[in-house]
Order: sequence, then C-alpha cells, then structure tokens
Amino acid sequence: MLRTVALVFRNEFRLLVRDRAALFMLFLAPIVIIAVAGFSLGAMYGAPSRRGYVIPVVNQDHGAIARALMRGLSHRSALRLSEQPDLASALSFVTRRDDAPMAIVIAAGTTAAFESGKTALVSVYIDPVKRIQASAIELQLNRLSRQIAATAQRRAQQALAKRTAALRVQLDRLVARTRAIQSEFAEFERSLKRSRAELASAMARRIRARMETLRENLQAAIERAASAQKVRVLGELARKQAAIAATVTYLEQLQSSEREFERWFASLKTMAGSHASEIPPPPRFPAPPSEKVLAELSRPLSVPIRTPAIPALEPAFDPGELPPVAVPAIPRLSLDVGRLLPAETPVLPGQLGWRERSLAGSSAAVNSFDQYVPGFGVTFLLLDVVWGVSVGLIDERDWGTLERLRASGASPAGMMVGKLSSRFVVGFIQMAVLFAVGWVLFGVELGRSPAMLLLPTAAIAFAAAAFGLVIACITQTRDSVLPIGAVAAMSMSAIGGCWWPLGFEPQWMRAIAQWMPTTWTMQAYNDLMIRGLAPSSAVIPAAATFALGTLFLLIGILGSARIYK
Repeated sequence: MLRTVALVFRNEFRLLVRDRAALFMLFLAPIVIIAVAGFSLGAMYGAPSRRGYVIPVVNQDHGAIARALMRGLSHRSALRLSEQPDLASALSFVTRRDDAPMAIVIAAGTTAAFESGKTALVSVYIDPVKRIQASAIELQLNRLSRQIAATAQRRAQQALAKRTAALRVQLDRLVARTRAIQSEFAEFERSLKRSRAELASAMARRIRARMETLRENLQAAIERAASAQKVRVLGELARKQAAIAATVTYLEQLQSSEREFERWFASLKTMAGSHASEIPPPPRFPAPPSEKVLAELSRPLSVPIRTPAIPALEPAFDPGELPPVAVPAIPRLSLDVGRLLPAETPVLPGQLGWRERSLAGSSAAVNSFDQYVPGFGVTFLLLDVVWGVSVGLIDERDWGTLERLRASGASPAGMMVGKLSSRFVVGFIQMAVLFAVGWVLFGVELGRSPAMLLLPTAAIAFAAAAFGLVIACITQTRDSVLPIGAVAAMSMSAIGGCWWPLGFEPQWMRAIAQWMPTTWTMQAYNDLMIRGLAPSSAVIPAAATFALGTLFLLIGILGSARIYK
C-alpha cells in the first residue's frame, strides 16, 4: 500500500515536470499577473512614484490665496504644476496627458472672497476616466485647503488677540478715568448740596424778613384806613343822631300839642253848651311812641370798628432779587471713546473649498460600469477569440481537417481568412450584446453617438482574431493555448487599461501599453462613453487598433507555416 502511494506520488511529480503548460500555469502565470497588477496599482496603495501627476493650473486671481495654493501644491512630492493661460488649454492638457487627472482654475476674486469671510471656491475640472487618481489628489487638496484656512485663521486670531490686548489696556485707562470722573462728580454733588443748603437758608431768611416787613406795612395801612373810616362813620352817626334828636323833640312837642288840643277842645265843648253834642269829634292823633322807644332813639350810636389781623402771606419773589450763590463748576469730561474703536472692523477669514466639475461638462460622478463593461468585455473578447482561433486551428491541424481542405483545393489563405472572419464576427457580436446588457441593466452611458462604438469594437475584434493567430503559431499544441493565451490576454487587458485606469501604471508600463490594441480601444471607449467627446475622437484610437491588428496578422501569416507542417 505504502509502496503504491510512493510510486504514484513520484509519477505525478515526474509528469508535472514534463508538462510545460502545467508548470507555466503553476508558477509563471501567477507571477506575471501579480507583477502586472502590483506595478499597475502600486501608486494606488501609496507606493512612491518617480514621476507622479502633473496638474495644469489656471491662476486668474494672483492673490495671497492663489500663491498659497500654488506653493502648497508645488511642495507635494507626487505633484507637479503646469501653469496654463486659460481653461481651454488646461482641459486640452488633461485630455492629452495620462498623468494629468484634473485641472485647477483659481478664479479672480478668490482671495478677496476668502479675506472677507466668505467661502472661496476653487474649480477643479476632473477627467472622469481618471476619477480614482483625481480622488487621491482631491484628498491632498482638501488637506491643503484646511491648512491654508487654519493658517489664515490662526494669523487672524493672533491679530485679533493683539487688538484685544490693546483694547484691554485702553479699557483699563478708561476705567481709571471713569473712576476719577465719578469721584469728581461725587465731590460736585456734595458741593452742589452745600450750595443748595446755603441758598435755601439765605432764601428763608430773606423771605422771612420781607414777609415781616410786608406784614407790618400792611397792618399799619389797614389801621390807618380803619381809623379814617371810623371817623367818617362817627360823623355820619352824629348827623343821624342829631336828626333823630330833632325828631324826638318834634314828637315830644307834638304830644304836648295834643294835650293842649284836648284842653282846648274841652273848653270849646264847655263854651258850646247845649250845642256841644253837635260838634264833631276831632281827628285822633296816632299813638305816640313809648318813652322807652324815644329813649332808645335818642341814645347815642356806638359803632365798633375792629382792625383785622394780617394772616401769613406767601408772596411771589423776583428771582433777580435772590442772593448770589457760589455754584461749583461742572467737571469737564474727556472720554475719547472713538479711540477705542478699531480703524476697520476685523473680519475673520472664510473657508477654502473646491467646486468639482467634469472635464466634459457633465457630472463629475462616474458610473463604474462605464469602465467595467467595456473593460471586462474586451478581456473576455480576447480570451474567447484567442481561444477560438488558436484552438480551432490547432484542432483542425491535429484532426487532419486542414490537410483535407488543402487536398480539396482550398487555399491556406482562404482557410485563414474564413477562420479569422468568423471569430471576428463572433467577437463583434459579443461586444454589442455586452453593451446592450450594460445599457439595460447597469445604465452605462453610450455617448453622443452609440453607433460610433461599433468602430473601436470592430477594431478590437479584428486585433483579437489576429492575435489569436499569433498565439496559435507560438503554442503549437492545444494544451499550451490556455496558459499562454490566457496570460497574454489578461496581461494585455490589465496593461491596456481594461481593469483600471491607465494613469495608475508607471511610466515604463504606459510606454509598453502604447503597443497594445487594448490601450487604444479603451481610450476610444472612454472618450465616447465617459468623457462624452465628439464621435470623431474615436477615429484615431480605432485606426491605431486596426494598425496593431494588422501587425499581429502579418506576424501570424509569417508564422502560420508552422501550423501546416
């Protein structure tokens, strides 16, 4: 049992050593693919690049921010600047160069906007095909913009701190001056209170003196007037009393006359005798007033005249008669507040941002399927066509089909053209179907003229068929086609930009890529689908692909003699 296992084990290794195709797929193929991927994607993972990227810059501002940006970008080891006169020149530079993923335009007024506290935006025109490289550079641009903004803000804060310190000193002086003024005002208030008290005391004394004098004068005037009035009233009363006395005398005489008349009338009645009854009675005199009434009338009149007491008076005084009062001088204020204000209002710097735009004028965002549908489509086209042409020719040779066709009078050239033409059509249809599926399922952009995609598709299908003939001439056996053809197709696809942008690759690999049809085909697809350029932009890349296909065809024709041996 163990001996059998050992024999089989040694036999497998003996067969593996003799199988060159197996050894190629076991060791050489992985090394080739690893080397291609490692060299191509080294820059993406931070490997140092000798050449780096070239960034065209249009400086329309020429201010402090523009100088800071230019200086900061020039100090980046992986970036080199190329100043351009205008936007058109910068965009043309990005389109021509594989190592220029974007263009920067510093518009006029950027520095002014930043210094006024606004957000200054710098325009970045990105080639959509080089979106990944541009993203890596954008990270550096964002870092640089933050550094510039932070530096400007730090300087502004330092200047503001100096102004604040100077203002604090002036405020301290103002506080001291204010305290001194407060002391002066307090002293002024005390002086004013003293002056007010003195003025009130003086006014009270003056008012009391004037009021007393006025009261005395008025009392004397009233007494004089009352005395004169008393004299007049007494004179009038005397005259009235004399008249009343004369009336009383008259009344007394009238009473006496009445008594005499009664005596006379009695005498008359006596003398009349018997005729006394015929004498009418005399008229009756009214009853005279009583003696008490007559005594009251004859009593002298006494009219008391009282001099009224003068009440307290509050007369109005003429302010001009007030006594002079020494009023203290008002302290003079000398607060120069205007000196505290800054000559100009300090403005903190704004932010520095980036406005992203597409090189083609559309959105800078890229559908990843715009890269992968044509890229992997070309890869599988190469695998299928190379396999079909190479294995088909070798199988037909091994099966004797080629000998039978030659025996029937068919020319080798005709057989070769028929084989290549069929595979060309198959590859062409394969790419057309993949574009249709990508458009329906993944929303890939087919450019301004979708029909123009057929030109580079025809070119790469022709080049793939011709390259299959070359592989058939090299391998000679069916077992060798798969490892050699697959590695060659995948290497050509990777180096030619089918799997990742060509800008990832080092310069020497880009130089090799110029001799591969995949490079020119992907350039045509990218110009039409991603960049959105005019349909005519695909003519030159398609012509280059046809030329390389023709070169492969010539090499295959020259080596086809080995197939027919």
